[in-house]
Amino acid sequence: MVVTHGDISKAADLMGLSGGIVCLHSSLKSFGMVEEGARSIMNGLLNKDITVVVPTFYNGAVVAPPPGKQILRNGTDYSLLPEAGEVAPYKPVPCMIEKSMGVIPAFVLKMKECVRGDHPVNSFSAIGPKAQDIIECQKPLDVYAPFRKLYDKDDAFIVLAGVDLTKTTAIHFAEQLAGRRLFRAWARISDGDIQETEVGSCSDGFNRLREFTDPIEKSICVGESLWRVFPFREFIDTVTQAIKDNQSITHCGDMNCLRCNDAVKGGPVF
Repeated sequence: MVVTHGDISKAADLMGLSGGIVCLHSSLKSFGMVEEGARSIMNGLLNKDITVVVPTFYNGAVVAPPPGKQILRNGTDYSLLPEAGEVAPYKPVPCMIEKSMGVIPAFVLKMKECVRGDHPVNSFSAIGPKAQDIIECQKPLDVYAPFRKLYDKDDAFIVLAGVDLTKTTAIHFAEQLAGRRLFRAWARISDGDIQETEVGSCSDGFNRLREFTDPIEKSICVGESLWRVFPFREFIDTVTQAIKDNQSITHCGDMNCLRCNDAVKGGPVF
């Protein structure tokens, strides 16, 4: 079976996504054969007036903090970070995206109408009728501002297309709502300028939250890809409460993981 943009549009209709906002985490490979690759996925969604939000993270400009700026319990071994002169500065260009983000977010960045957030490490990008409204609020020290916007909208959804909860960046927003302070990272943005930013935690343990998210999940197969769909606000409320009830539930299991150990303790000490 070859997946077409029509198949994507049909699935969007069946899952009640049309006209809404989709926070999409995806694996293009999970679909099997796709007629025009990422283009078909995006066209199928955009044809249904869906605004698509994707993570477009980039770690290549992360550097050691300026002197005197090291923060305690920040989930970071500062000795492993490069100095500012050792990395190229971040620019909001399509090539500056981690390969791990996947083919679809990389394709979104190349689309003319794409709106990318103001964050040199953990930017979110969107395309569609509500893209500007959702993304324009993101700032280096307000990384999950777009998720606050989605939380207030009744037509916002999380869609996991062929991936699991370890790829679900909105869980970091739930961690923040559960009382954890966000980690800080520094990025080179121009010659001589180092920007302090908020970033998320380790996500390797997020599948432990499935016992709480499974009851609110709807699913459909599109080609060979399993789509798991969640109402955004209900998902965040569910995960936030689970973390409040058991801070250790997100721990990846590696007792040497600085990010998990420090997140469970509440995050950085400012």
